[in-house]
Amino acid sequence: MKVAVIGGGISGLTAAERLASEADVTLFEHANKLGGHADTQYIEVEAKAGGKKKIAVDTGFIVFNPENYPTFYGLLQKYQVPYKDSDMSFAVSNKLTGLEYNAGTLNGLFSQRKNIVSPKFYRMLRDIFRFYREAGELLEPSSEQGDITLGDYLRKNGYSQQFIDEHILPMSCALWSGDSQVILDFPARYLVAFMNNHQMMQAFNRPIWKTIQGGSKAYVEAIASNAGFQVKLGCPISKVIRNHEKVWLHTAEGKQEFDYVIFACHSDQALKMIEGASEAEHQILGAIRYQENQITLHSDTSLLPSKKRAWASWNVIIDEKTRQECTVSYYMNLLQSLDTPTPVIVSLNMSERVNPELVWKEVTYHHPVYTQATIDAQQNKHQIQGKHRSYYCGAYWGWGFHEDGARSGLEAAEQLLKDSGYA
Repeated sequence: MKVAVIGGGISGLTAAERLASEADVTLFEHANKLGGHADTQYIEVEAKAGGKKKIAVDTGFIVFNPENYPTFYGLLQKYQVPYKDSDMSFAVSNKLTGLEYNAGTLNGLFSQRKNIVSPKFYRMLRDIFRFYREAGELLEPSSEQGDITLGDYLRKNGYSQQFIDEHILPMSCALWSGDSQVILDFPARYLVAFMNNHQMMQAFNRPIWKTIQGGSKAYVEAIASNAGFQVKLGCPISKVIRNHEKVWLHTAEGKQEFDYVIFACHSDQALKMIEGASEAEHQILGAIRYQENQITLHSDTSLLPSKKRAWASWNVIIDEKTRQECTVSYYMNLLQSLDTPTPVIVSLNMSERVNPELVWKEVTYHHPVYTQATIDAQQNKHQIQGKHRSYYCGAYWGWGFHEDGARSGLEAAEQLLKDSGYA
């Protein structure tokens, strides 16, 4: 059995890895490297002992935890990929109101000493605990607010504007790399389900997050080198033709024949490749939208909170641009436990504010946008999965995170094996 996997991110790697022992698998990647959002950059920084050294920094996928990433964690264990503890502190710096706080420590929470005597700040803290305590009710089958958007839920339940603007929206925007209006239109139940699944609906006893030692490229190389499938890099697919017996992929090398194909790319990319896509494929794959996010890897600390005691791993910057785009800076020294005195920062959608002399690299990623149409498409996946010898996987079938991609890739491979009689 010959299987083509289109896309070399976590979904495609997981699918190809699972199938390699049962089939002749070829993975096609249009870029010149594997990984997708597992994207490691190598930069030169100061060494603590003096001089310079090279370090690995991730600009896409960065963290995971074993409890909530079981599929991905299983791959790390299987291929003996080392990892280390991360720091998941969260800070907000509002350039419009001047408020700054780091929710990770008491000193950071009151990094601005005026917050100690601010009634509005204490109201926000009360609302944080109230949200954690009450929002779980949305997950009850009997909930009368099951289809309510996040914005309507917050307004209906009387949450303070400061909690909305300076906590729940910034945190959600940072998680999904989405602008504030998209987040307000999120189905509230969907967001709460994610937070509950990731043990975020509690102020204390949260899981310890991890980061790949040496950067996420380490796990990509471990799988690709040992799993036993073929890889073709720099090989875009111009079109895919299918009938009831075979699948043909058209590349610069010509037409190649396979028994099945797994689309492990973004849903809109898959739809563009398929010649003669079905109506269901158009409706379901076409319902999922994507947004472009510009990433800048740099050392400009002006894109962090003004007070150093407020610096956190995740630093959301609020200003007039926030409603159009997510603006967040990841302080990688904390997030990836980098051993250097040089500030290493990954910022989203703030390239024009970074001192160009302090920039190492700029990257563009595309992330799925979560609306009710996205959720409806997810629920209708069964209408296209396995039809026309085609299978679809990607983080867009879940919450958009690395585990969703890994789980989706594994599920697509398992169903293919079952449908073809190999399971």
